[in-house]
Amino acid sequence: MYTVLLHYVRLFYAYKYVYEQFIQSIQFTSLIVVHFEFIKDQCQRKYTTTMNHPDMYNISNAIQKKAAIQCLDEFGKKINWSNNGDNAVDLGCGDGSVTNILKKYMPRNYRKLVACDISEKAVKYANEHHSDENTSFRVLDIEGELPEEMRGEFNHVFSFYALHWIHDQEKAFRNIYSLLSDGGDCLLTFLGYMPCYSVYSVLSRCNKWESWLKDIDLFISPYHTMQDPDIKVKEMMEEIGFRNINVTCKEMLYVFDSVEAIKNTVKAIEPFDMPKDVYEDFMQDYYAVAQELGLMEINNNNVGESSINCSYCLLVVCASK
Repeated sequence: MYTVLLHYVRLFYAYKYVYEQFIQSIQFTSLIVVHFEFIKDQCQRKYTTTMNHPDMYNISNAIQKKAAIQCLDEFGKKINWSNNGDNAVDLGCGDGSVTNILKKYMPRNYRKLVACDISEKAVKYANEHHSDENTSFRVLDIEGELPEEMRGEFNHVFSFYALHWIHDQEKAFRNIYSLLSDGGDCLLTFLGYMPCYSVYSVLSRCNKWESWLKDIDLFISPYHTMQDPDIKVKEMMEEIGFRNINVTCKEMLYVFDSVEAIKNTVKAIEPFDMPKDVYEDFMQDYYAVAQELGLMEINNNNVGESSINCSYCLLVVCASK
């Protein structure tokens, strides 16, 4: 009797240990999920904050517009348009001004262009200013679950200056793959190295600005300091199933005609939502650090006017399903 009792006691403690380990694993997994959702929420909040003033963005997004035109001129011929009329989607459309540029490169017989952004304010602004019979704007989180009606619906996927905001890059690219119909293709541009990211990193370590620039890594492109980002992106896309993949790390140059133009551009995209007086002080330090790091080339002409050169890396992706 004693032997049997001892056997059951041992079984009890063995099962108790397994049960406790199981509970701990569930708790740990829950913590990971909660942490991931927090990071995702922070990334979404930061991007949405930059689109709280789409009217300002519309005025100050000259870099994005110029780069979209350059990339469409150079890579647009790789898009395989059909004669029957195609459906296209533009991801991260913001205020809709770049979507409006995209339409000029599309054949006249296109059936439908759906432009998407995570910001409700931006989508509302875009619908009011750029929608028409064949073009509509809707809210969509490319990092989230796709609406069923959008899966396999599009012959072409475009995105200009948006995907670098995404924390989970693989999920975004898998969703892009899912949006495409069989044989469809995509043209995507997003930031690699960008000087402003380096400036933000320096300022975030200053006592004066650390409270404003907390969680700065969530705002910086995942490709900013990455070695060979074009290779990493191509490998990820191959694993997902994309075909005919071409990833180019394109060196870009934009010339600002004044310091004020730089301030306006940074203000249009910065996610920190600073009051005006704080922002003016911030930009003084921003400009000083940028000069100290040698990130801007200043040109002076004979009449005392200055222009500022800004070089950066733009990743351009062409691929098909």
